[in-house]
Amino acid sequence: MAAIERQASNSFSPEAPERAAHPLKASLWETLLAADVEKDYIPDRARQQVVFERLNWSTFSEELGKETGGSGEGAGKRMRGKLFEMLINADPTFGQRSALELELLSLAHSPDAYGLGKELGYHRNPDMAFLIVETSDGVVIEGIGESKLGLLNERSFHQLSETGFARGIKALVNVVNNLPNPEEYGLVEVARAKKELGSDAPLLSVAPEFTQLLVVPANRKPEWSSTLINRREFTVDKRNEFRELLNDTERVLVRRAAFSTTEVGALARALGDSSRPRRGEPAQYQK
Repeated sequence: MAAIERQASNSFSPEAPERAAHPLKASLWETLLAADVEKDYIPDRARQQVVFERLNWSTFSEELGKETGGSGEGAGKRMRGKLFEMLINADPTFGQRSALELELLSLAHSPDAYGLGKELGYHRNPDMAFLIVETSDGVVIEGIGESKLGLLNERSFHQLSETGFARGIKALVNVVNNLPNPEEYGLVEVARAKKELGSDAPLLSVAPEFTQLLVVPANRKPEWSSTLINRREFTVDKRNEFRELLNDTERVLVRRAAFSTTEVGALARALGDSSRPRRGEPAQYQK
């Protein structure tokens, strides 16, 4: 949990170096400033500006487009979720991703792409936003980061419980550590890390205090865990069980992102998501 606490408390400066101007960056910033935000929510513009400066605008549309096939609410929900994840990954509050972390995350998301689908079986983590690792004598996975734009549902509960992300990470570690030649599977960063380690010791391990960092929109109230849960999906007993899990800071840490639900929705609409009405407007139903 130590690495997660350090990353979650990292400071950020509004004086981040300016990248070359990009028209999409400028238009989305104007969209953000014009968004009609939630009641009692005050945007942290300095933090948001840092995130905008750190986004890779040259590949932004391509990366977002990977998650936005089809049309309707399903496609819109995927776009909003992916956009929220991209904003979180660009936020220095939650650390910076190394090439090795990105490769391991890619393997966790798409094991078939590396020819390891059979080995990893059903231990897949498509919603996991990032890994949190400590590197010294080997790579210790201390936790994962998970982004949740909407209210937490039954699937969220299973992901955060012992049968979800934690079990999937253990399977990932076991598979990677037993690969004789990772480069044959396209895992070039894993191969490089093993070479640098220079011993027969396992490359990866899971910290005893494996913790999950749950990042929610800026308008949510992590201190009121019951407000994070979609009450309609749970019985009273299950809802109380979920609250206990969210309040167990040895297993789950809940932190706010730099952007609210409405702000992410406004940005998504500007990028082509027409599946939801603007704040305060009635929904438009199609036959």
